[in-house]
Amino acid sequence: MRFLKWLVIIPVGLVLCTAAGFILFVWLSTPRGTSGGIKMSWPPHDSKNTVRLLVLGDTGTGGAGQYKVAAAMEVVCNLAKKQPFDGILLLGDNFYPAGVASTDDPQWQDKFEKPYGTPCLSGLPVYPVLGNHDYRLSPQAQIDYSAIHSRWRMPGRFYSVDFGPLVRLVATDTVRFDWCGSSRDCVYDFMKSRLGTANGAWKIAMGHHPMASSSSHGRSYDGTYFKYTIRPQVCKQADFYFSGHSHHLEHLHFDGCDTDFIVAGTGGGDIGDLKEDRTGSKFAVTAFGFIAMELSAEKAILNFYNENSQPIYRLERTKK
Repeated sequence: MRFLKWLVIIPVGLVLCTAAGFILFVWLSTPRGTSGGIKMSWPPHDSKNTVRLLVLGDTGTGGAGQYKVAAAMEVVCNLAKKQPFDGILLLGDNFYPAGVASTDDPQWQDKFEKPYGTPCLSGLPVYPVLGNHDYRLSPQAQIDYSAIHSRWRMPGRFYSVDFGPLVRLVATDTVRFDWCGSSRDCVYDFMKSRLGTANGAWKIAMGHHPMASSSSHGRSYDGTYFKYTIRPQVCKQADFYFSGHSHHLEHLHFDGCDTDFIVAGTGGGDIGDLKEDRTGSKFAVTAFGFIAMELSAEKAILNFYNENSQPIYRLERTKK
């Protein structure tokens, strides 16, 4: 009996020690201090208490696809001049294939300043998150660029923005999605705290990796780690979760979850394929494109556009 007891205790102990060691390694290897836990606040453009945002991810190729999507965004931006947009959400992989080396990297011009420097888009602040490709050189350079270019608003690897009392945006780092009990130092704790205190506001979380997706490219994230650990918390707190990484446009919603999951990794990277199993999917398409979102006190409207500025899907949701 004693022998059988140790046969159980030893493997369990090894598993627990390995798991604890892995968590400690991830926590210690993650940037700390001023790189996260930043809170910002900006008023919306108009006095009607409406917030409008353009959303897309996986942009930074500098290729024809990125520039075509940017041109389509300029068209939609110009059509909304009487009710201007309040910003652009970039969902990671802002620079392919390996991020930027510094704040002077020439890629800033070819993959950010030029495509989104057209007359209407150039007036919009940009709120980015880091993707897996952005981590290959210097993710800190993208954070530091905020001090050089006021339009690029990325004060840390995770942060939140209040657009007046109407909208709280919580930008997360899903490449280093850590938790440690400190909302200043770790992504999960910060996200939970900021979403949990956004009383009366629309609550939007965004990160590079999807917590739900019909693309095989994102399966390792929405199928295991996020699905069973982080997604239940998001379902309790967020109205929307925006992500890229999977190179398609999609809207997903699940029974028992209050969150609409939006995938928009279609800003320039090669378009991916969809799985046959599309559980929870309400709309999915493999095409370049972006999303225009409008939020008022009562309603949220999301219009999905393709690379030719044509609307291809519309989501409306009332505020609970």
